[in-house]
Amino acid sequence: MAESPAPSADGIDVPADSIAAVLATVYEHGPGKGPHSEGPVRPEPPAVPGTPLSSLAAWGDFGAALARLLTDVLTPTRWEPHNPFNDHRAYPSPRAAYLIEPWLRIGISAWRVDLVRRTLAGPGSPRPARRVRLDLRRRPDRLPAGYGSLAEALAELEAGHLMGALAERAPGHGLTLVPDPAGVTIAPGASAVVALPLLPSWRSAGLGPRGVSADPRPLPESAARAIAEALTDPPPGSPVATSRLRVRLALRNVTGLPDGWYALSPLEPRRCDDCHPPSPLEVRQPGAAMAAVQAAFTYPPEQIHVGGMNLAVLITADVGRAVREEGPQAYPALLRAAGALAQHACTAAAVQGLFCRPVRSVREASLEAAAGAPAAHDLLYLALVGRPRFASLSYDLTPLARDATS
Repeated sequence: MAESPAPSADGIDVPADSIAAVLATVYEHGPGKGPHSEGPVRPEPPAVPGTPLSSLAAWGDFGAALARLLTDVLTPTRWEPHNPFNDHRAYPSPRAAYLIEPWLRIGISAWRVDLVRRTLAGPGSPRPARRVRLDLRRRPDRLPAGYGSLAEALAELEAGHLMGALAERAPGHGLTLVPDPAGVTIAPGASAVVALPLLPSWRSAGLGPRGVSADPRPLPESAARAIAEALTDPPPGSPVATSRLRVRLALRNVTGLPDGWYALSPLEPRRCDDCHPPSPLEVRQPGAAMAAVQAAFTYPPEQIHVGGMNLAVLITADVGRAVREEGPQAYPALLRAAGALAQHACTAAAVQGLFCRPVRSVREASLEAAAGAPAAHDLLYLALVGRPRFASLSYDLTPLARDATS
């Protein structure tokens, strides 16, 4: 006997077995796996020499702005000789495998964006256009086989990071974005209103005395509030704007704020540019919140010393309700929104001179309970923040980004 469809608030009838399949996938993606180490998997080189991104400047203002945006967001900004997982860009990727392959599409023609060589590989050179699409093709196969189906979730999270980074940078180049499940449409917008500085290249958590770890000094209250504001006020074009995410912050050793779990929910963008809403930080559970994060983490402190970090961003959502009301694609949409939200936290942290490391390797049930997440919610993502304690030789590639279209 077939199961009856689950009720839906907006008229979408989703079979109960489809909901069960999606939820099974959710649980399959956590807790963190122990993939076999096969070394970093590098993206394939282009089959033929490509057209330089800088050539888009010949289109005029829109082409020049598009080239600068793609260069700022997609291409390498830092290389660390001591780090086995390179290179570093404006958004993170597990094992630096870069699971998203961007393609620039104009009409029926598409060009693969070679992120290292800053070229477009495809049929000739793109003709001038007033609107383009950036297809974000998932490449979970770039991770070692031990990741299993978790690689698919990581690819969606990375797509969200990339969409979030594009949304952050687009206004500074006078561009607008419209995201969708498979990519973003980029078009001219208002004149450039915010010229975001290129982020510092020295913010690595590095390979410190105890693995990835934070400086033991207190974190300024202003830094924690800057991250909270970035989480509650996503930029236009970010996938976060239409999501149902809930956030809790774990704070430890922050000047002027007691240790504990802080509420940042629900997430709603500000409705005006000059209004001043109440502080988004509200302590809900005083106590050793970061110790609870360390206890739920699957790597030992010798590798990643979570308990010594200052801040953690815990992102959850009611996946079951979203799937019942919107269909099976609601889950990957939530992952993309979580990735974009983590990207906004990463950018705010970098501006403050901090590192921000997104992770999935946690025992979800214990962390959800410690944070006081609603019973129906599932953990989607976790980001760890602190002041870097490690410094070593690195190559700053951002001057190349500045000169890419000159």
